[in-house]
Amino acid sequence: MSGLVFEVDTRAPVSAPERADLACFVGFVRRVPGTPVPLDLQQWLVEHGWSAGPLSALGDVPVPIERWSDFARLFDWEGTYLGAAVRSFFTQGGRKCYVVRVGDPWPALAPRAARAPLAQKLLPGLGALFEATPHDRGTWKGAAHLLGLDDVSFLCLPDLPALFAMDEEPLPPPVQPPSHPEVFVDCSTPAPAPVEQQPSHQPVPRADTEGYTRWADFLERVKALLSRHVREVQLVAAIPLPHASAVAHAHGRDWVAEENPHAYLLATGHLSRIASAFVQLVYPWARTPGSALLPGGLESPEGLLSGVLARSALLRGTFHSAVQAGLADVHELSPRVDRGALALRPPTGPGGATDSAWPERVSLLGYTAGGPRVLSDVTTSPSASWRQAGVCRLLSVLIRAMRRAGVQTLFEPSSERTWRELVYRVEGLLVRLWEAGALRGTSPRDAFQVRCDRTTMTQDDLDAGRLVAEVEFDAAAALERIHVVLTLAEEGVLSLLPEGAS
Repeated sequence: MSGLVFEVDTRAPVSAPERADLACFVGFVRRVPGTPVPLDLQQWLVEHGWSAGPLSALGDVPVPIERWSDFARLFDWEGTYLGAAVRSFFTQGGRKCYVVRVGDPWPALAPRAARAPLAQKLLPGLGALFEATPHDRGTWKGAAHLLGLDDVSFLCLPDLPALFAMDEEPLPPPVQPPSHPEVFVDCSTPAPAPVEQQPSHQPVPRADTEGYTRWADFLERVKALLSRHVREVQLVAAIPLPHASAVAHAHGRDWVAEENPHAYLLATGHLSRIASAFVQLVYPWARTPGSALLPGGLESPEGLLSGVLARSALLRGTFHSAVQAGLADVHELSPRVDRGALALRPPTGPGGATDSAWPERVSLLGYTAGGPRVLSDVTTSPSASWRQAGVCRLLSVLIRAMRRAGVQTLFEPSSERTWRELVYRVEGLLVRLWEAGALRGTSPRDAFQVRCDRTTMTQDDLDAGRLVAEVEFDAAAALERIHVVLTLAEEGVLSLLPEGAS
């Protein structure tokens, strides 16, 4: 029937803290003019306290998205890094995400002096210090909305590399071939199809020395937020594409970012500043159907990797590595990573010591006989025990479960009965993880140990109303036994300290 259009109503979003596949995207995108906000979404925003501003703009509030069509209906996404990342997340198998729109995209060819200050909207602060506090909802801006979202596992900031990219002249317009008058020619051969031209005349954003420094400074701020307050969330960040001028001199030689961005980040000290079990870098960039209108036709790969990790969490469990997972709907990965660079171990000092190879500190995407795939799934942690990203995601599941168990005992007296109930709850989760293959050991007793008694608490803890539990477990992919300490204060403040994770 001509003119008949069916639209599926959006479902009321439901928070699910036990999930480990949700991503939060923070960035710049326009609202579709004249499109109303669905009533169930308005209700969710009001019920969860996200309605301080006008709801029609959906500005600086977390918007739950469960289908790509819902996002495309609300936001004018084409030609934006945020839109391309969300599209790739759903294309790779993601099922739900939050989108925090912090403003409209900046004008084309805006200079870095105008773009760089916009990063404050992603997470306000100064240097490595952020302004947000867990107890003041008015300070939750941009990525700080994670303080009120207890079901997010991945944070993505797709606009970040472009904000700090160096200023470049636009690409020249495509040359049009001279036209000829139409004439009839007997037995003429068909003219070849015209070569597709790049829709955007802007060059792909590239980072020079200043760009990489500003990018690392900002990631250090995000790392501080996650490590202090949101330890169950991992930042998935793209390494900016390098400019030819990005060169660092260290250990008697020049390190060119175009040849090996990992070695360049090591030589400049940027990697050591952002290195953390909470930070996962990904490279290279990708050409997809959603990136056609972006500068250079390339999108930053955070959405790709986050979607793959979400798919892996749903199908196999978040603790499994995503290595060799396929990448759907990817036309090209750019630039191609040289295999010789993958094996290079840059020196760390005059004594001949070397650092880790590129795939051991950066999650790489690349080509295989089966098509484009994830080649490595690692964090930037300086500790080898926390390099495997699956181990960190397993810890996030445990932290989230322990947080819920701690909240359930918040109003219970600090007695031996309460301690035993907390131990039973945590042991129940660990048994399920052991049965799923996440923990190493021939029996649950070999795989983990949970203690909450007078050996984990001092008399000062008891007098102050603090409950302290200790958990030790052997993750299947970890190099050593992991020790986690949970502390629940009388006023309801819950802290978790995984030893060695920073």
